[in-house]
This record gives sequence, structure tokens and C-alpha cells, in this order.
Amino acid sequence: MNDFFQQLDIIGGEVLWGVASWRLGAALVIIFFGFASRKIIGAIFTRLGRKASGTKVQWDDEATRLLAKPLAVVAQILLWRVAAAIMLLPIEPVNTREIVAKGLEGALMVGVVWVLFRVVDVLASVANRLAEGTETRIDDQAVPLLRKTLKVFLGVLGGIFVIQNLGFSVLSVITGLGIGGLALALAAQDSVSNFFGSLVLFTDAPFQVQDYVEVNGVSGTVEEVGFRTTRIRQDDSSIVCVPNQTFTGSFITNYSERQGRVIHFTFRVAPPDSPGRLHSFLNDVRSGLSEHKQVRADSVEVFMTGFEDLGLSVSIRAITKYNGWTEFLETREESLFIVLSRLHEHSLQMVGSHDVIVMQPSSNGNEHQDEKSKLQALRADVRTED
Repeated sequence: MNDFFQQLDIIGGEVLWGVASWRLGAALVIIFFGFASRKIIGAIFTRLGRKASGTKVQWDDEATRLLAKPLAVVAQILLWRVAAAIMLLPIEPVNTREIVAKGLEGALMVGVVWVLFRVVDVLASVANRLAEGTETRIDDQAVPLLRKTLKVFLGVLGGIFVIQNLGFSVLSVITGLGIGGLALALAAQDSVSNFFGSLVLFTDAPFQVQDYVEVNGVSGTVEEVGFRTTRIRQDDSSIVCVPNQTFTGSFITNYSERQGRVIHFTFRVAPPDSPGRLHSFLNDVRSGLSEHKQVRADSVEVFMTGFEDLGLSVSIRAITKYNGWTEFLETREESLFIVLSRLHEHSLQMVGSHDVIVMQPSSNGNEHQDEKSKLQALRADVRTED
């Protein structure tokens, strides 16, 4: 085969930089096919994508969508590398052949790493869907970190190959950094601390993805735990990236782990004409809250707590069965209406800082029609906490 090529070199002659005309022509054809290959591969994957859209699984749709461009680039660079090998570029006075070959091989490695990155993305998507079907959320938290780990590993391998392909020793490069390497290590201290912080988050697991947490004054829903930072979406939909090392030295409040929320409010009533009326009122409020479907019956505390200048102070405390904020607000409001209703039934007067709120039965016999209109006045004197 080499003899055949040598005969072609003699017949074709030299036309540019000592390159035979047949080699130049063949290289131009291959370079043209390199450009055309991107269009061809794109058309093939478009057709495959239409077929994949008709299947029940999703990974084939993602594979055809993500792999088309990087595979087309790899095919193009590979054909150009073949064209460069056929051309036999001159090595005098500059070794153009080696320069072009190493450049194309480095670009080819970058393309291969790009393909592998997209393969990791497809596998991560499959793993995400599998993780969503499990009860635990640790796997939801681990998949993004594992995806980033694989990409870093592949990127480092690709970088090592490129460095070695350029004729440098990786060990020599690292050793030759010297003071620069020490400065780089000092600069990377925070990154190392954040990395070990992420390991602590996985081993200790103070929270999981989708938990509502608070740390160092930042509160919100955990969306992703990465190598360096944890992404927390706040109530206003903004994203805060908290360095992972923060979690190793700070108090973390995980609100999602609460078994319920606390309803607590106090108010004052005017002294009744008989102690028994107040006693019956307290018992009725206690029974009404205990029977509420969203209140833990064993947590209900309704007591008269003392005497004050304006009246008798009453404290009410209970714990909800659910942790959701909306459910808590609804339960707290319904608890207030229970208190209003019992005040009305027992003809007790609630006193505030300036006025006495008198609750008398209406003339038409509808005992509750004025309760909502008086709720605003009640809230001025009710102190609540969650």
C-alpha cells in the first residue's frame, strides 16, 4: 500500500508545501465530507428523534436530542484528522504535520469528552426518574452530585490526555507549578472546605432536597446540593447559593421535620357574674379544639393564667397535625372562630386595651352572623405565634 501511495506521489507531483496534488485533492474531498457529516448526522438524529417520541420511555428522546451535536463534531474532527494524515504536511522548516495532528487530536478528545458528558446527562435523567419513584429523598440529592462527579472525572482525564498529547509530562507540569501551585492550593482552601461540607451533608443528612430549612438567616426550600454550594429557593422565588462549609459550623433548622405547628394566642375577658360561667367557657373551648380534625387533642391547653387590670387573661395553645403553612393558617383561623363562638354562647365580654368587645345574641337568633365582622377587632388583641 505504501508503494502504491509513493507511485501516486511521483505521478501527482508537488503543488503546495511539497504536498502531492492527489493528496491535496483527497484531503479536500474528506474535508468536504467532514462538513457534510454534521448535516448528515443531524438529519439522522432528527429522524431517530421522531421515532423516539412515539415510544413510552423518555431516555431515547433525551439521547437523540443531546447526542446529535457532539457526535457530529467528533465525526467532523475525525475526518479532518484523516485528511491531515493523507496530506503529509511538511516538517521543514516547521513541523506543520505534528502541530496539525496534535491540534486535531486535542480537539477530538474535547469532542469525545463532550459526548461522554451528554451520556452522563442521559443516565442522570434516568436516575432522577427512578429516584422520584422512591420514598426517600437522599437519592434525589445524590444524583446531581454524582453527575457532577463523573463530569469532573471525565474532564480531568481529557485534560491529562491533551497535556500529554502536547508533549508535556503531567507530573512535571504539577511539579513545575512551584510557588504558583502553593498559591493555588491556598486559594482552593474554601473549595476544599466546601467539598468536605458536602460530604458532611450526605453522611449526617440534616436535610434533604425539597426540605424547608433555615441557616444563617437564609430560609427556603433546598433545590440542589452541589460540591461547593447548596441552592436554596427563598419564599420570593430567588435563589441563594449557600457555601457548604456554612452547614458544618452553623445551626440548621429543618422545618420540614416538624410534626406540626404551634397555635398560641392570649386574650382578656371581663370578669363574669359567676366563676362557673368562665369555667364552662374554658371547658367548651378545650372540647371544641380537641375535636378539631387538624388539631392534636393531646396538645390542647386552655387555661386562665391571671388577673389583670382590665380583666382575666386566658391562654390557648395547641399543635396542628400538619406542617403545611396554608393548613396552619386555616386551622388557626378556625380556632379563633371556635373561641368567638364560645364567648358568644356564654355571654362573655372580651376586653382590649381601650374597648370592651360586647358579644350579645342578635335579635333574629343567628348567633354567628357577626363573628367574622368582629374578627378584625379580635386580631388587634390576639397575639399569635407559629
